Amino acid sequence: MALCVFAILFFPSCQKEISYSNEGGNNTDTSALGKFIKATGITDAALKADLDSLIIRARNHGWWDLCKVIYPFAGGTQTSCKYNLKDPRDVDAAFRINFIANTWTFTSSSVNPGDSSYGNTHFNPSIQIADPNSCHLSVYSMDDNPGGNDNADIGAYDHNTATGFYLSARTAWPDSSGRPFAQISSYTMQGTLVNGAGYFLLTKTSAFNASFYRNSSVIQTDTAATPGDLPNLDLFLCNQNYPYGGEPYNIGFSQRRLSFATIGSGIDNTTATLMYSDISDFVNRK
Repeated sequence: MALCVFAILFFPSCQKEISYSNEGGNNTDTSALGKFIKATGITDAALKADLDSLIIRARNHGWWDLCKVIYPFAGGTQTSCKYNLKDPRDVDAAFRINFIANTWTFTSSSVNPGDSSYGNTHFNPSIQIADPNSCHLSVYSMDDNPGGNDNADIGAYDHNTATGFYLSARTAWPDSSGRPFAQISSYTMQGTLVNGAGYFLLTKTSAFNASFYRNSSVIQTDTAATPGDLPNLDLFLCNQNYPYGGEPYNIGFSQRRLSFATIGSGIDNTTATLMYSDISDFVNRK
């Protein structure tokens, strides 16, 4: 017995490998974490634990199943940051990001598009979201950069049908104020505070209820939002997919670092508050 104790104390390599599960009994779906870690090549133990905690909290707080896409932008490399936590396969159908152009940089906390880069999520909301009146986009922006005059942090706009699904934390469209702006279908919303840094959530939970959040606060909501379709276009990251303006849309670059992004079904007010808490905690630990 004494020999065994000696071995455990002085030969850590003999100990059982650490498990990144919740000891409180609410264990995460280890396959989700395991597949993501395998795809990204992440080795940092603290980051693995933080990802595990994020998945647990997302499940417990009800927003995991409402997301089709979760980009944690973790690991600090182009390879690790491209994967969708919900489906970390290296294929377009899993909505892994193609980072386009050469001004991208990657750190442990964020992805930075620089002056003129953007990404293709391969997520087409017209196809992938069953109910256009239950949908959301969210990003965690690390900067207050103004970006291009008609920039977007994520989304697309179809000129032919006048339908959009995009948000910008700070833009000069439709005026020069620099306030946050968002569109779902044909319905538009604009915030009041000029500050492009923080967590921004655009969500629609019914045909007549849309809200736009910064952090945990609603910056605009309306119960007269009109029903309508979503654009039949792939959503871009750090620009908007706007074919009428060309690709890339030369005044659409956001130029803001992003630390997190999600796409999926509608988020109610209670879940939005929990979602902000969970995501901001993860972002601040990176």
